[in-house]
Amino acid sequence: MRRAGYAPPTNAAVGRRGMHTRDRILRCAAEVFLQNGFHGASIDMIAAATGASRATVYQYFADKEAIFGELARDSARAVLEHAESLGPLKPTADGLANLTTWMHGWADIYDAHAAVFAEYPGIGTVMGLTVVDSQSVPEKFRQRITERLRSAPLHGLELDDAAAALMRLPHMINLYRYRGMYGLPSRATVSNSLAIALQAMLFPDAEHSTTSVTIAPGPTATAPRAAAEETISPIRQDVLRASSALFAERGYYAVRMEEIAAAADVSRATLYRHFSTKDLIFAELTRTAVREIEHHAAALKRLAAETVDIEAFSHWTLDYVRFHRAYSGVIRAWFDGTVAERLPDAGATDGVAAMHDAVSALLSTSSLPEGMDSATAAAVVLATLGRMTEPTAAGDGDLHAAEVIVALLCRSLLGQPGAAT
Repeated sequence: MRRAGYAPPTNAAVGRRGMHTRDRILRCAAEVFLQNGFHGASIDMIAAATGASRATVYQYFADKEAIFGELARDSARAVLEHAESLGPLKPTADGLANLTTWMHGWADIYDAHAAVFAEYPGIGTVMGLTVVDSQSVPEKFRQRITERLRSAPLHGLELDDAAAALMRLPHMINLYRYRGMYGLPSRATVSNSLAIALQAMLFPDAEHSTTSVTIAPGPTATAPRAAAEETISPIRQDVLRASSALFAERGYYAVRMEEIAAAADVSRATLYRHFSTKDLIFAELTRTAVREIEHHAAALKRLAAETVDIEAFSHWTLDYVRFHRAYSGVIRAWFDGTVAERLPDAGATDGVAAMHDAVSALLSTSSLPEGMDSATAAAVVLATLGRMTEPTAAGDGDLHAAEVIVALLCRSLLGQPGAAT
C-alpha cells in the first residue's frame, strides 16, 4: 500500500528535510522525463535518479502524473509571468528591441522547463487535461498577448492570428533548438533571428505592408494518398482514417484499440485481424504521411526552381494545410521521442528532411531580412507551416489557415514570391 502523500509544499509540516527531498525528486524527474519522455519514464527510473527508494518517492507523490503536474504548474506560472513582461510592440527599433528581449526570455524559460515543453507536441489533449489544466493556461496566455497586440498598428493581419503566431512559433523554434534539429546555431542567434522574423510578420516594411492574401478555392493537386488507399481494403482505410482523427483529437498514447474499433465501426476481432497493435496502425499512417510530405516537398522545390508566383505558392500552401490537418496527430507524435523509437522503418525523419530541403530551396529565392540567420529562417518557415495550420480565434477553415500562412511568410522571409526572383 502506498502511504498518503505529503501536503502541499507550503505546509510547514513537511519540514526542511522533506522539502529538500521533494525538490530533489522533482529535479531528477525532470531529467528522467527529458531523457525518456513522459510515457517512457517510470517511478523506478525517478527513484534511481534521485537515489531514493520507490517508497520515498510515493511518500511525496502519488504517481508520475503528479510529479509531471507539479513541473507543469511551475512552467505555467513562468509562462504567464513572461506574457506580462512583453513590452510595447510597434514597427520601430524600440519595438524590435522589446520583441528581442522577450524572445531571449522565452529561450530561458524553455530551457528551464524543457521537460514539460518538450512533451506538449506529443502528450495529447486528454493527458494534458489529467496532468495540468492545459486549456486554461494557453487561453490566459493568449488573452495577455492579445492585450499587448491590441494597441499595435497591425495592418493586413487579424489580431487573433498575430497572437497565435506570437504564441506558437517561439515554442516550436525553441523545441527545434533544444533537440538539435535543422542545424540551428546558438540560443542567442536563434532568439535574435526569431525576433526579426516575428517583427516582420507583424510589421512588414513599406514594400510588403499591403500583403494580404485571398486564395480562391479551386482544384488541388492530387496527393499520393488516393493512390495509396486504392491498394488496401476498405476496412483498413476506415481504420486508418479513424485512427488519424483520434490521434489528432486526443494524442497517440491516449487512444486505445477498442476506441479505434468503435470509431471505425468494426469489431475488435476485425480490427486485430488487420492490425495486431496500435504501433502498426501508427507506422502505416506514418508511411502514408511521409509519402505525402515528399510529394509536397517535391512540388515546393519545383516552385522554387521556377519564378515563384504568389498564386502558385498559395495553392501549394492550401494543399499542404489540408494534408497537415489530416495527419496532425501523426505528425505531432513524431516529436515525441518514445513514439519515434517505435518507427525504425517508417521513415518519419526522411519526410522531415525532405520538407527542410524544399524550404531551404524556397528561401534561396529570397533575400532574408538583415541580421537573419538562414538556418533559423528555414526553421521559422517549417514552424509556420506546421503550427499555423491549427485553427485560430479568427478562423478555423482550411482557406483561412492557408491565407494566414502565406501572409506571414510573404511579409517576413519570402518577400513577395515572384518579386524576389
